[in-house]
Amino acid sequence: MDWDIALEIFGYVGTVLVVISMLMTDINKLRIINISGGFVSLIYTLMRNTMPMAVMNFILITINIVQLIKSRKAARIAANSVNSQDGGAYNEENAQENNI
Repeated sequence: MDWDIALEIFGYVGTVLVVISMLMTDINKLRIINISGGFVSLIYTLMRNTMPMAVMNFILITINIVQLIKSRKAARIAANSVNSQDGGAYNEENAQENNI
């Protein structure tokens, strides 16, 4: 297979991943797939020496990573808050103590 054709296919894979990410209803899945597509697109744009697109992909990947970290941190804080407010989440130990 010709190198240019293989590189074009690689570029289209990145595009497809980014488009698929926009179909996700779960924001974390969206960000993970978008990061993957952005990374493939970043490599493609670097190979094609299209620096404005490479910079854009790098920035979008960075934004998605930061937002994913913030989202997971907020979810962890919320889960800890719920557990501390209800005296501990349901667990098997509490169920056995209460004969549930």
